Amino acid sequence: MTPWSWYAGQVDEFAYDLACDEPSREAAISTAVAQLEVGDQFQIIEARSSEAKRHEDDDRIIPFLRTRNHELVTVTTALKSQTGGK
Repeated sequence: MTPWSWYAGQVDEFAYDLACDEPSREAAISTAVAQLEVGDQFQIIEARSSEAKRHEDDDRIIPFLRTRNHELVTVTTALKSQTGGK
């Protein structure tokens, strides 16, 4: 099993593709905020995946085996400036 790491994705989407395998909550937020606009919402989660190929699906996606710390985040002007976004 992989170590715990952080992911970010669009709200109500299956894929966490705004930030992947980030070492901290702050890093995942910063990576996601750089791709979004003020007022947008996204979700972050801390997760672990399997390293075994048998868990890959047809799209080569390996599901999370354990999750914790799921949270919805809204991009604000303050958050954009804190993370270096425009």
